[in-house]
Amino acid sequence: MEFDPGVIYESELAAGEDWVDKDHAARLLEEQRKSVLAEIMLDSPSSTNAAKEMEALASKQYRQYILEMCTAKREANRSKVKYDAIRTLADNRQTQEVSRRAGG
Repeated sequence: MEFDPGVIYESELAAGEDWVDKDHAARLLEEQRKSVLAEIMLDSPSSTNAAKEMEALASKQYRQYILEMCTAKREANRSKVKYDAIRTLADNRQTQEVSRRAGG
């Protein structure tokens, strides 16, 4: 297998950018969690904040939001694993190439 720094760079860059984009999407959902909950609470006919919060937390809308948030985080984590694996492969290939050139 031939050592090609350009190919390695491009694959590492693509994987890194994918991870950044997915991590950004997951973080946006995480940061909006309280706002989504508050918005659902505003629609509640209950008179106390505790009752409004309980209804909001139990709502299908909020559960769906949590599912989307967790799915986005899982995708970001998978993307990070791929990025790390490509970096490890790049490091191993570089070591292999150095050894080959040194005659070892």
